[in-house]
Amino acid sequence: MGGMRTLSLELRPLGLNLEEEAPLVHQVYRGSPGYFTLIGMELPTLEDVLQDLNTLAQDPRRRAFLLFQGPEPLGYLDYKLHYPEEGDATLSLLLIREDHQGQGLGQRALAHLVEGLAGMERLYAVVYGNNPRAKAFFLAQGFRYVKDGGPAIQWYVRPLSPHRFQPR
Repeated sequence: MGGMRTLSLELRPLGLNLEEEAPLVHQVYRGSPGYFTLIGMELPTLEDVLQDLNTLAQDPRRRAFLLFQGPEPLGYLDYKLHYPEEGDATLSLLLIREDHQGQGLGQRALAHLVEGLAGMERLYAVVYGNNPRAKAFFLAQGFRYVKDGGPAIQWYVRPLSPHRFQPR
């Protein structure tokens, strides 16, 4: 059992070949039906996924990655640079397939993301729906609650740059 955890987590950028990538993203979504139930959404179709990836590819500030450990896609990560403001990054979705949750993959994906965000000062995370597991995850990763962004959206934030002490 311990052997699986030693496999390294690979983040592969999306947007190079959407026709090939969309089915892999769809596979992750199909392996995460609880998430879509939780946010009150139908499981996206392959066409929905392709459309979303096309939209994403047209926004130069957005980045998306498939998470791999071996040949199978286990997760999906989507964020936007310089949003809501210059120097901020916002994590829109970090989704780990249900059969791989609880293995520290989300933590490792977040660590990869943070390492790659050179020059950004803050990382926001958006939690949709009533999702106590996601809230607990982000709080455990050093985020703090900021505000509600509507009836079913909560915003969390954590600083990225080394903290300079600012007396009040």
